[in-house]
Amino acid sequence: MPPTLLVRFQVNLLYNVVVHHRSLLITLFLSCLLLVYFTHCNDIESGDPLTQNAETASFVGRTECVACHQTEFNLWQSSHHDLAMQPANEQTVLGNFDDVKFMHEGVTSTFSKREGKFFVRTEGPKGTLEEYPITYTMGVDPLQQYLIEFPKGRYQSLSLCWDTRPTDAGGQRWFHLYEEERISHDDLLHWTGPYQTWNHMCAECHSTDLKKNYLPREDRYQTTFSEIDIACEACHGPGSQHVSWARTVKRGEAIKYPDNLGFVLQLTDGQNAQWVFDDGAVIARRSEPRQSATELETCARCHSRRSVIHEPYQHGRPLLDTHLPSLLDETLYYPDGQIQDEVYVYGSFLQSKMYHKGVSCSDCHEPHSLKLRSSGDSVCTICHLAEEFQAKTHHFHPPSSSGASCVECHMPATTYMAVDPRRDHSFRIPRPDLSVK
Repeated sequence: MPPTLLVRFQVNLLYNVVVHHRSLLITLFLSCLLLVYFTHCNDIESGDPLTQNAETASFVGRTECVACHQTEFNLWQSSHHDLAMQPANEQTVLGNFDDVKFMHEGVTSTFSKREGKFFVRTEGPKGTLEEYPITYTMGVDPLQQYLIEFPKGRYQSLSLCWDTRPTDAGGQRWFHLYEEERISHDDLLHWTGPYQTWNHMCAECHSTDLKKNYLPREDRYQTTFSEIDIACEACHGPGSQHVSWARTVKRGEAIKYPDNLGFVLQLTDGQNAQWVFDDGAVIARRSEPRQSATELETCARCHSRRSVIHEPYQHGRPLLDTHLPSLLDETLYYPDGQIQDEVYVYGSFLQSKMYHKGVSCSDCHEPHSLKLRSSGDSVCTICHLAEEFQAKTHHFHPPSSSGASCVECHMPATTYMAVDPRRDHSFRIPRPDLSVK
């Protein structure tokens, strides 16, 4: 029976069961779910060439990309993605390990260095002071975290972090992520506990081709990655078929572009759309409607508050195939939808008018360096006419004040991890009355 007729048959049968045989409802409902699942799997296997590429492509590493993409590589180097995770050594460790002591809620920790290796003596899982070698660093700005290797393949993220901001901004100091709270050794939030296990909580978004490989029967990890940081293929997907395609193109030869150049996904929708001002308009519009959410969902894999519901991740597939983003839940968002807890960017951006008008991440952020395409509020005036929106008749504040700033009004910041301010991306109109309420 064709799938469509079979679904219709199942629906009719479901109605009869509900009316006459309610005891069989759960069984039939599960059979419908299985039917939809296997029909979906069949569509994936037979219809999508990019999915087929993903199943056979392999990761080749950044060195294969540099020869043809030197400009992009130069932009990426020293970016937050490049420095997302590094082996701990003299060049990468930013914290002060010159036998420095730091006290937090009754626990005195000591940071030291011997023979080119870095150590911390701090409270361990039994509540006693123990010394641990630092294995990896995570991040560089505005803070740097440190990973310590534990038994059974685990890496634990130390809650004592180095504030990398300049001294005059309050930085160049050790601090605890839970600044005014005592996290005891038997607390799940203690740095040795499961909520601070890198393999489970951090790894997917700090390395490339990450496979957690948790073995539940043995309660241990065999985690692997192809590259330690967020390299080219973390976003573009495994590149072996693209490299094979590129090697067939002779130097100086005109390229006849296939649909995907051997990539497993396309991060652009292929329209070369522009943001243009119609006559008399004060806000630009996209010259062609956005046809794909692939770029946004590629970024959302890490720039969202979400749970992993299926592994392995497959580049180019819809985000909801593998991840479950958090909804606008109480304590995560304020009643008006603004960010409250650490929810990153995706959940707020989907609420914005900009998203619904076709704006995507790379319209504002250069995707390799991650920097804004223009400094300060000038990134806003790419699409919002400065004469209209930077005038006092719009913002009602003195021109040089923070109240006259686009981002200060429309992207209020909340500080997470004690020192890291992040801006709300819903771009909503300020409502002081709601804020007070």
